[in-house]
Amino acid sequence: MIFIANFNNTRNLQDIKNQYDYDGKTNINYLIDGFANGKTIWSVPKETMPGDIILFMCAKEARHNLGLATSNIPAQYGNGFTKFVDVQKMLYKKYSGYLLGCGIIQTAPIQDNNWWMSDIYQLRQFTAPVHISEYRNFITISRTNAITYLNNEQWEHLKWIVNQKNPGFFQNVTAPYTERLNSEFEEAIRKEGKKSISSLKKKAEKAGGVPSVSTVQAKYYYRNPTIAAYVKKRANGFCQLCGQKAPFYDENQEPYLECHHIDWLSKGGMDSIDNCVALCPNCHRKMHIVNSLEDINALKSRVHNTAGG
Repeated sequence: MIFIANFNNTRNLQDIKNQYDYDGKTNINYLIDGFANGKTIWSVPKETMPGDIILFMCAKEARHNLGLATSNIPAQYGNGFTKFVDVQKMLYKKYSGYLLGCGIIQTAPIQDNNWWMSDIYQLRQFTAPVHISEYRNFITISRTNAITYLNNEQWEHLKWIVNQKNPGFFQNVTAPYTERLNSEFEEAIRKEGKKSISSLKKKAEKAGGVPSVSTVQAKYYYRNPTIAAYVKKRANGFCQLCGQKAPFYDENQEPYLECHHIDWLSKGGMDSIDNCVALCPNCHRKMHIVNSLEDINALKSRVHNTAGG
């Protein structure tokens, strides 16, 4: 069995005060300590068996819940408690909504009050945590249960995504089919495209860089959808090579243009807004067949001239 433990934070101020008085730790502290030691004890489903895989996700709501619980701290709780809360807020701000690491169930669950607890070993932290937005298109995190079960296909896909940010974390990772990756990329662009152009530009400028790569049947470059969405919106419905309007509107009534990397990724080009343009399908195909120096220079000039957009 493979499952995600989506841990949260209490909305009850007294519960937080009790945690502070007991050992000065909340769930995020226990998990971070566990990563350092390579093991921990955690609540699991009753039917868990030794050898099952557990992944740890800090709930998106955890930061919000902590804020609600500590919005009005009585003066008698003291400065020590206030400092404790400030540290917790910092941690939950950093980690809420992220998948942080994984481990293996070592012992069958033992009941402790209302919880079933197991020893977790081989506990490892992702150097680069993975945000829920990276996998929610194929994994639906339960809103009513702290546990989300994964099937084998979801698990293989999730391992691949983890490896994009944490190269080599998992061994023998199987990449999804290229068609599926392209479909997910286009869907991610569509979602990003709903944001304002100023918001996209700010996010895209920070996101640019060398793309990660996996071998599917050929190399697949993991492009950033924010960059593609921004570049399309920046073009304002016109091909940046021929200057003509997009040939048609897509199913969302958006002008259909395709994101093109002027210096190809396969030749060392960057996935960045300075290296991307929006082209009509005809010009896009032309650039991948002819790719004349004249057209390359024209596109670079147009990107430069629209850099302030």
